[in-house]
Amino acid sequence: MTRTPVVPSAPIDLAELLAAAHTLHEAGCVAEAERAYRSVLKREPSSAPALHGLACVLALQNRYAEAVPTFRRAVAALPDHAQLHVDLAQALRGVGLNEEAAVHFDRAAALQPTDRHLDLLARLQRATLFDEQGNDDRALAEFEDAVKHHPESADAWAGLGMVQLHMVGAAEAEASFRRTLQLDPERPDVIERFGQVLQDLRQYEDAALVFERLMSRWPDRPLVPGRLMHSKMLTADWTSLNILQRRIESGLAAGQMITEPFGLQGYCASPELLLAGAKINAAARFPDRSAVLPIATIGRGEKLRVGYVAGEFRNQATSVLLTEVLEMHDKTRFDIVAFDNGWDDQSALRRRIEAAVPIVPIRKIDNLAAARLVREHRIDILVNLNGYFGLTRTPLFSLRPAAIQVNYLGFPGTIGAPYIDYIVADATVIPDDLHHCYTEKVVTLPDSYQPNDSQRRVAPGVTRADAGLPEGAFVFCCMNNVYKIMPAMFDVWMRLLQRVPGSVLMLLSDVPEAQLNLHYEVKERGVDPERLLFGTPWANERHLARLRLCDLFLDTWPYNAHTTGSDALLAGLPVLTCMGRSFPSRVGASLLRAAGLPELVTQSFEAYEAMALKLATEPGTLAALRKRLGEQLPTCALYDTPRYTRHLEAAYEQMGARARAGLAPAAFAVAREPITPPQPPA
Repeated sequence: MTRTPVVPSAPIDLAELLAAAHTLHEAGCVAEAERAYRSVLKREPSSAPALHGLACVLALQNRYAEAVPTFRRAVAALPDHAQLHVDLAQALRGVGLNEEAAVHFDRAAALQPTDRHLDLLARLQRATLFDEQGNDDRALAEFEDAVKHHPESADAWAGLGMVQLHMVGAAEAEASFRRTLQLDPERPDVIERFGQVLQDLRQYEDAALVFERLMSRWPDRPLVPGRLMHSKMLTADWTSLNILQRRIESGLAAGQMITEPFGLQGYCASPELLLAGAKINAAARFPDRSAVLPIATIGRGEKLRVGYVAGEFRNQATSVLLTEVLEMHDKTRFDIVAFDNGWDDQSALRRRIEAAVPIVPIRKIDNLAAARLVREHRIDILVNLNGYFGLTRTPLFSLRPAAIQVNYLGFPGTIGAPYIDYIVADATVIPDDLHHCYTEKVVTLPDSYQPNDSQRRVAPGVTRADAGLPEGAFVFCCMNNVYKIMPAMFDVWMRLLQRVPGSVLMLLSDVPEAQLNLHYEVKERGVDPERLLFGTPWANERHLARLRLCDLFLDTWPYNAHTTGSDALLAGLPVLTCMGRSFPSRVGASLLRAAGLPELVTQSFEAYEAMALKLATEPGTLAALRKRLGEQLPTCALYDTPRYTRHLEAAYEQMGARARAGLAPAAFAVAREPITPPQPPA
């Protein structure tokens, strides 16, 4: 049994009292040591050892705000004491004064130039400081220098990997993280990031193995079960999937941060659990930091200033949908700015975006600098096009740089944060009775919330042979990402293949592991694996042409086709969907209703299967649907981009009017405008 050291009741001198304080400190008796150090300082306020000891005890309790001035007094008394500078620097980091911390790390290294550990600390702090400031080039150079001089440092390799991931690419980061783990295999933070890098490199099976190890070794580590689930779904590895899903959903119900919101949408059908997941993540990872900046106020100018924030202003699904809206915004009533957290991919779509709106790069600056940039542009309404998807910049929104902040398009669900005021939706994806599942106030657009680009064209001359499809066969297809395919829906598809002789199913995948797993699942359900075909990613015009060659698009559940769904309809291919309660499971219904095909919306797997069988075995019924879809395309609401843009602008104006009147955000519906008449060819 360990006994607590006793402070002498009547110490003979300060030396004895200081020695007793050190003894208590070394024994871990923090409160008693603090009292003893304070007793010394009461009698000798300038005692450097007592100041140093008290500051260290305060830092041990994470009381950095109290520790910093005490360390400063100790450094002033002993300016050439290297360890004092190190301890002060650590405390300064605890209160966010990282620039000053770098100065003291450098001073410690200069005082003891042969001490490799102090040299390493100084180099790492400089590199970290540049990284935090968004000075990526300097950060990369400093971390490269750190690993050159300290190749045995796991911290240096880990820091280098983090910056490489952001600046250079996942392949370089993977090598650095691998080296980190060779030096220190017990680093859960690096193991987790290593798994994420493997995902980015599309090494999904290896990523799953990493997350399995992480979950086994550190079972309570946040987010890991969700990361494992998503990795498995990316390769259609359905072994024990139901057990893992139950663990995740029960964890969410218990308030645990067990998964990221984006991956959760692929398999969770409950909007209540999706709300819980978003709120848990927002509170823990992206807390409200609006107090950092003065309160934003809405401008009173003639034009509303709208800023779109995204990492995907390039040839990616979000911009495929939004570009024509950017082109059609009424520049006499709106000033539009695109804040780009991504890069220029040199695509034709990027050139259109650049021609439509000014693009302000923010990828290489920190969140506070980006928030100040938003303020400099006097943005009234800041639109989050990412949410929890893609190259997200949620910490920027947590600073509340704009008076009105909006969740729109990129993430089909709530962000769960108090600093996002509105979510743009429609009456299908968020009906009135589900508003309580969103922290944002719901703005209801007429028809579908999803914009589209009417300028897209279908490539001519593509044949079934080009697409690897058999002539004369009935072709079911689902061109969604593999992670959206759940076993229960796959069961339905296999029964359809069994009941429709000669039919085939085409899925979208160029991942060999996913193809192997899905062929295995087909065989397990008694179907010839040769009836499962795989299409690989094609350029958009050829992809639309391939969709036109198919007979019926079978939607996934609970995460429907979104951009891919409107692609199919634009190509003239009917989409059969099953509607649930969550936003992602209602997008198919939203698209079909806006395209004028509400009869293809089902609300159970049984009805879905029956309708698919009917369409596959009654050629006249399906032909009539395709004919009607082709006739309605030029005038249907889904592809009426001018009208959609007016609806979206009306939503922005109503948000602005409420703010200018001093009213809090509130749910509202935008009035429906007449259909835009077709324009004659130029």
